[in-house]
Amino acid sequence: MDLGQVFTDRIVANYMVSLFSHHVSKGRVLEPCFGGGAFLKACKEAGYKNVYGCEIDEGLYRKVVDEYPEYQLLQTDFLNYNPRERFDGIIMNPPYVRQEKIDDLESLGISKEKLRKTRIYKGLPSTANLYMYFIIKAIDLLKDNGELVVIFPSCWMNARSGQSFKNLLIERTMVEREIHICGEVFEKDALVDVVILKLIKDSTSSKIKDIEPEYLKLTEGTLKEGIGHCDEFVLNLNVPFSKYSSVRRGLTTGWNMMFINPEGVDSEPEECITKIISSPKAVHGYSTSLAETDDLLMIPQGQMLTDELQEYITHFAEILSSEKKPKTLYEKFQVSSEWYTLNEIDSSGILFSYFVRNDMKFIMNTANVLARDNFYIIYPEIDRYLMFALLNNFFTYYQLETIGKKYGAGLLKLQRYDIEKLQFVDIDSISEEDKEKLTSLAKKLVQFSEEKCIYDITAVLSKYTDKKTDEILVAYQSIKKKRLEAS
Repeated sequence: MDLGQVFTDRIVANYMVSLFSHHVSKGRVLEPCFGGGAFLKACKEAGYKNVYGCEIDEGLYRKVVDEYPEYQLLQTDFLNYNPRERFDGIIMNPPYVRQEKIDDLESLGISKEKLRKTRIYKGLPSTANLYMYFIIKAIDLLKDNGELVVIFPSCWMNARSGQSFKNLLIERTMVEREIHICGEVFEKDALVDVVILKLIKDSTSSKIKDIEPEYLKLTEGTLKEGIGHCDEFVLNLNVPFSKYSSVRRGLTTGWNMMFINPEGVDSEPEECITKIISSPKAVHGYSTSLAETDDLLMIPQGQMLTDELQEYITHFAEILSSEKKPKTLYEKFQVSSEWYTLNEIDSSGILFSYFVRNDMKFIMNTANVLARDNFYIIYPEIDRYLMFALLNNFFTYYQLETIGKKYGAGLLKLQRYDIEKLQFVDIDSISEEDKEKLTSLAKKLVQFSEEKCIYDITAVLSKYTDKKTDEILVAYQSIKKKRLEAS
C-alpha cells in the first residue's frame, strides 16, 4: 500500500525547525506524520520538550518510538486525531498521495467520501491531493497565532486544485515565509520541486502581507541561497525571437457555434465557405498536409446573400439580440449591418498550439490552410526551414516549459508574449555546412515526422552553445515530466 512516504533530509528538517518563533519552542509542538523521525530528532536537538507525534505506519512507529521516550508519540491516523488542546506549532512533511489514489487507503479508514463529509475540508475541490487535507487539518489544530511549517510539492500552485487550496490558506492563515527549495531534499525522489511555507493561524481580515519568495538549494549537505526557479539553468542564447520571426494569434470567429461547420448552408457559393484547422489534434505529424479541417463560414464584405444564407444569419441575429452575447460580436452587431463578416488572416507560416500537453511541436503549414485561434502563426524573416529547425529542438522546448503557465492535468498555456521571449543561437555563427544540415533535417521532419530529427537538430545547435545535447535533453525531459505529474 502506497502511503506517500518521502522522508526529509536532516539538513532540511533542522532548517524547518529553525523557522519557528522562539515562543513555539516553549509550547506544544506536533509532528502529524513523523515517519523516520527527522523532525523529532531536529526538535530534540533544538531543545524542544513538549513534542507530540502521530504515525499511521506501525512499522515506522515501532522503529522510532523508543528513541524518544520523552515525547508523546501515537500510532494513529492524523486525519482522525482530535486532541483536547491545540498546538503552538506544527511541523510536517505530509504524505504525497495523489487524489486518484486516496481511496486505496480505505482499509486504513481513509477515503475521499469520508474526507469530503468533514466540515473543516469544505472548500477543497474533489481533485485535492492528500497533503492538502493534512495541511488544512493541521491549521485546524493550531492555537490562534500558532505556526505551521510544512514542506510539500510546489506544483500545487499550478494545479487545478491549487487556487481553491490557496484561497483556504489565505482565509485561515497569514503566509510568513515562502521558500522554494531544490536539490537532494528527500532521501529519495530528489527531483521533486517543493516549497516550504511558514503559516501563522489568523482568521482576521487585516492579515494580508506581501512576501518575496525565497530560493534555496541543498547541495553536498549544505543549504545555499539560490536565484529564481531551481530547475532553470542558463542556456546562454542571446538572439531574440524578434530578429528572426514575428508571431500572431490565429483567426478568432467570435462565435464558433455560428461560424464553424455551419449547418444548412451547404449549397452556398464556394467563396462563402473556406477550410480551417480548428484543433492541434487535427494535425498529424509536423505539417498540415494531412490535417483534418472544418468548414468556416467566411462571407466577403459586400457579398450578395442567398435566401438560405439570409435565413441562417437572421436566425443567429435573433439569438445575439436576445442574449447580448458573445459580447464582442454583439457590439459589432449593434454598429454594423455586416456584423457576420470575418477578415481572413495570413496563415502561411509555422503553427504552434496555444495549449500543450504531451507533444511540444511546431508545425509547417504546408497546406497553407487557415488556422483558428487555438494556434499561433509564426512568420519567419529568415529561411523558413532554418527557422523551423530553430524552433523544433530541445533548447526551444525547454525554454517554453520554463516560460509557460502550468495548468491542471499537465497542461501548459503559452501566450504570444511567451513565444516572443524565446532566444536562439546566432545563425551568423553557424557554418554553412551546419545550416544545410539544419534545413535538411527540418525538411525531413516536415515530410516524414521522424522525431529523431529533433535530436539531430539539437545536436547541431549544441555545437554553438555551452550545453551538450544530452544535457539539454535530460533537462527538458525532467521539467516536462514534473509538469505532466502535476494535477
